[in-house]
Amino acid sequence: MLEYAISSKKRLLLTAGFMLVFLAVLIATTTTLYRRAERHLDNELGERLEAVASGLAHALQIALPDSISIDAVGGDLLAMLYQVSAENDLSNIVVLTPEGLTVVDLDGFSEPGQPNPFIDLDFGAVTLARSGLSAYTNLYQSGDVYMKSAYAPLKSVNDDVIGILGVEAGAAYFDDLRELSRMIVFILVVGVAAVTFLGGLFYRQSVALDRAQEAIIRRENLATMGRMVANIAHDIRNPLSIIKTSAQRLHRKYNSDDEVFTYISEEVDELNRILTEYLDFAGSNRSGALEPRSAARIISRCLLVIEPEIQARGINFAQNIPDKDVVIVADDKRVQQAVMNVLMNAVQAVEDGGSIKISLEKERPNGVIVVADDGCGINEKNLKEITKPFYTNRADGSGLGLSIVKSIMDEHQGTLSIDSTPNGGTRVALSFPLAKANQT
Repeated sequence: MLEYAISSKKRLLLTAGFMLVFLAVLIATTTTLYRRAERHLDNELGERLEAVASGLAHALQIALPDSISIDAVGGDLLAMLYQVSAENDLSNIVVLTPEGLTVVDLDGFSEPGQPNPFIDLDFGAVTLARSGLSAYTNLYQSGDVYMKSAYAPLKSVNDDVIGILGVEAGAAYFDDLRELSRMIVFILVVGVAAVTFLGGLFYRQSVALDRAQEAIIRRENLATMGRMVANIAHDIRNPLSIIKTSAQRLHRKYNSDDEVFTYISEEVDELNRILTEYLDFAGSNRSGALEPRSAARIISRCLLVIEPEIQARGINFAQNIPDKDVVIVADDKRVQQAVMNVLMNAVQAVEDGGSIKISLEKERPNGVIVVADDGCGINEKNLKEITKPFYTNRADGSGLGLSIVKSIMDEHQGTLSIDSTPNGGTRVALSFPLAKANQT
């Protein structure tokens, strides 16, 4: 990933943070809406009951004498109270003396002349009614039902409080609140789903954009590097060729055993190898035709090249190639180059007498070439960097071997997998698409 690009982990955290903040705002908003609706409906019920109580108290004041007693409310007034109760969906109406004794209790909670229980239950609203002010109570629960009451003073012609009238009704608005609650839950579910979808889409698009930017810049860098390396190769290879030829001619002329002649030739070959790596890297994504190719044949060609060094160092080499060929879709030259780079890394990683194993596996829909060694291994930090261009831990390395392998795998729409632990060896898997006829 480019230095300026946000890491996938950081981007994921930012996306998740945005989603959590949005959801928190959505939950807070809907919860506030619910609470405001609840308070509004509660106040509306209280004000309605207070208006009913005040209006009914005014009607009773006209019919009542200047004082109120148990016998003060006759049949006509009782009929009016029942009618008002039915018209306003009230659950009860009470008429009390200022001392709190029952004059009328339509629901029969207390008998006439007995202390009414609402005096203590609704103490605040009753006290205000005694002082000449109408008031309603807070919401309270009676069994499984939520109720609310309102009280109004009964006054004489001299404006003295001669009694208290109370009305009670159930809080039917809870049905509306339940419906509102269901709507809020639905909004939250839809909101969570929408935010999750959009957050995932944003994350995927941003990752894709960064990858596209990285690919564009990489292609531009490679193109620039390709032009530069091509010029350098032309200018350097001719002198290298002259140096090597001159050393060989001097060696033959003087027929000397001096190692300097061999040393010159070997170092020229090493310079040429490094130059070739640069050319290969600069020429990435120049794969030839991708056709069905024998993976076993590609491996055998690589082993012919590397076998002398393996034998010279006494490396224990094992191979596990199935009898039935594994046919992959590939440019055999490029795949051979990738396998050779991995094998060379393994050879350089193991001590003399170490072990290397190469195997070929069919893991549909892919054919997988695996190279495993018991060498020095790679620590976690370096493991994240080793496929980047020019990254190397070896003094004589160019840092391009695995970068070229990665490029070749990308050309073939394959995958490069590297598992390693310090002093625990390394396992490199090159996974290529199988040819259609070989997928069964």
